[in-house]
Amino acid sequence: MLISSEDGAGEILAANADTRFYDDVRCLSADWAVHHESSAAFVHLRDGGWIDARSATYARSASARTAMGSGLVAFAMAEQARAADRSGRSLTWDEVLTLTGDER
Repeated sequence: MLISSEDGAGEILAANADTRFYDDVRCLSADWAVHHESSAAFVHLRDGGWIDARSATYARSASARTAMGSGLVAFAMAEQARAADRSGRSLTWDEVLTLTGDER
């Protein structure tokens, strides 16, 4: 997959398959259920670098232009996510995985 923006970018590294690339955290989280047992997921931090998806904190930023429009971006610290989130909250990876429908 072509990654058009680093905002929301991610990847799943599987021990028994090719690396899968994502241009939106929403797509990564939707695909995680199929791959989580023998894989690791990483997301691109809003301020640069990569982090394990389970360690990141997420925000729905009004200024983020993610490929699929979720606006979900990753931060290393909850304070950063809350400051960037349009509702002033942060989400854990487990919370991102439970988002459904329009919440994503």
